[in-house]
Amino acid sequence: MLAVTACLIGIFGLLLIAELLGKYRVLKGEYHRKFLHVAAGSFIAFWPWIITWDQIQIIGLLMLAVMVANRYLSFLNYRGRVGRATFGDIFLALAIFLLPFFTDNNIFFALAMLEVALADGLAAVFGITYGKNWGYKVFGHKKTVIGSMTFWIVSLCIVGTGLLPAHEIISFQSYLLVILLAPPLLTAAENISLLGIDNLVIPLLTVAILNLAQTY
Repeated sequence: MLAVTACLIGIFGLLLIAELLGKYRVLKGEYHRKFLHVAAGSFIAFWPWIITWDQIQIIGLLMLAVMVANRYLSFLNYRGRVGRATFGDIFLALAIFLLPFFTDNNIFFALAMLEVALADGLAAVFGITYGKNWGYKVFGHKKTVIGSMTFWIVSLCIVGTGLLPAHEIISFQSYLLVILLAPPLLTAAENISLLGIDNLVIPLLTVAILNLAQTY
């Protein structure tokens, strides 16, 4: 129970920090939103080593309830003003709840969460900062070459290093296939996922790829 309490305090602590950063305008817009995205996702990635799968799902449901309620009551401003419709916070909470149905491997869960936290989060930050002049549109939504390149590279680093401790269940041939195929597949999935649903698609697709690699 102490570990669950620590996880809850950690999440609400990050929410509080995000609120303060937004209130005092230390971070604005997408930078404000992605701070919580990266920090919370990276923290949650390591929950399987701290709490049980059932507890992860219960916290995921609690987070989902808070995110949905916030849509109507607006008691939290962690989303900032992004200037577009997005339900990424809701989809991320849903992903936390659903992932344990598809894997009971700590490493697979961690990599799935790090893909959405770091690859997706840093892609947005680098895209906004450096990619304004190199843009393209997917279904009418603006994307940047720099952002997509960042996602690909960070994704490669995540699976390339994160799968090393899983060498007993992932063959070297499967490892090579994952580092070759997962980054472009996940980058493509992020590109075509609208309204923040990439926060659900990316972790589920990551786990699906890793599950296939385990059986190959």
